[in-house]
Amino acid sequence: MIQLRPYQEKLINSLRESMRLGNKKLILCAPTGAGKTIMFSYMIMRHLKKGGRALVFTHRKELLKQAGGTFEKFDLQPELITAGSKPDLSKNLHVSMIETFDRRKDDYALFLSTKTLIVIDEAHLNTFTKVFDYINKDTIVIGATATPYRKGKNIPALDEFYQDLIQDVDTPDLISKGYLSDAKTYGVKINLSKAKKKGDDYDVSQIYEENKMWHGVVQNWKRLTPNTKTILFSSNVENSIKVCNEFKINGYDAKHIDGNTPKKEREEILKWYESSGVKIICNCGILNAGFDQPDIETVILYRATTSLPLFLQMCGRGSRVTKTKKTFNILDFGNNVNRLKFWEDNRVWSLQNDVKPSSKKDAAPIKECPKCMALMAMSKSECDYCGHVFKKSEEEEENEQIAELQLLPKRNRFDYAKGKSNKTLVKMCRAKLINPYWVLHNKTNIEDAREFCILMGYKMPGFEYANKNRFKIFS
Repeated sequence: MIQLRPYQEKLINSLRESMRLGNKKLILCAPTGAGKTIMFSYMIMRHLKKGGRALVFTHRKELLKQAGGTFEKFDLQPELITAGSKPDLSKNLHVSMIETFDRRKDDYALFLSTKTLIVIDEAHLNTFTKVFDYINKDTIVIGATATPYRKGKNIPALDEFYQDLIQDVDTPDLISKGYLSDAKTYGVKINLSKAKKKGDDYDVSQIYEENKMWHGVVQNWKRLTPNTKTILFSSNVENSIKVCNEFKINGYDAKHIDGNTPKKEREEILKWYESSGVKIICNCGILNAGFDQPDIETVILYRATTSLPLFLQMCGRGSRVTKTKKTFNILDFGNNVNRLKFWEDNRVWSLQNDVKPSSKKDAAPIKECPKCMALMAMSKSECDYCGHVFKKSEEEEENEQIAELQLLPKRNRFDYAKGKSNKTLVKMCRAKLINPYWVLHNKTNIEDAREFCILMGYKMPGFEYANKNRFKIFS
């Protein structure tokens, strides 16, 4: 049996505590790679030992296969409900494809009502909404997802179906504890001002075509992340195939997969990708979620998206840790990091759609290293990847100088302030390094004094010249 990690035990205990408070419909929220399947498999095992009856809903064959593999490690043998199957409904554990169940929902209504525990994997997807009408109000429902957020018009928020959300761990926590790989992020900026929208998301196929960006993908991959096992995400099939062919032309072992790839061929491609070696798999809409290949070293985002869940899921494909892999690469060809922040940022989630997922602290502005194209916080003075030293702007140097003055005697502050612009003097006043009345005391020009007061935000009818070279403010 698999030994639970400390944070997994904590999450499960938090779920139990919420149930003790009377909540029966719960979201289990944990980052991609945290082991949500392991956690709900453990809960199912314990539930069945107490005489319960469980059902897991999934939406992809890859997820179905993955869940089954984890179940076996807990000595669980689920009865599968898939297209063309005639399952034994008397069993105490079932795993069902959601579309198969939807087609049989009227025949399976009684069967569903007997279940005491239902697990919904990737619970943020709207496709699972339809089953709630058939679920008994006393049945415990655990919705597992890394991204409990729904986007789109007329799509109900998760709080219509769930009563509580449990989030005890986030990506930075798992990275610091060595459970997830850290990310090295590189970006190639593209102009999206002319990008069309397809539904709620970008359609950048024309922009990529006009700029022949598939050439740039391979060139930058060879320069930044050469000879790494790679997965590429594209917004459409044509773009994915073009990049795949470009890799092949350059002598690399690459294959393409999408929703129309025949079942047998898809299985062969995934088996090929599982084997060791430098392999590149290019896909469109098929490997975003539920695909677990721990030795992926590079994730290429050959698309632009407005969807934070999709962005996190794609990046998360490379976050698994192995004995030889502690970091992975993200090559962003869609300005996604600038728009959605870094994959590894802390995020707080909510059941409400009107509360957009955001960082616990607003992420710092992002800049790009001119030498290696790495993306990093604007505050960085040196590139973590190539060592490039960023030249500081006059404003940055000034801000640092003002910060240093806080540690020095007052006379040093006054000496620094002499001859400085009103903008700098205002910064020093607001940092409480000098007194605004001292500034006005040393002004010799009424217009200069007036500008300082305006920048400070003082409201006054005017100035009075009193004594030589002194100004007083009247409010």
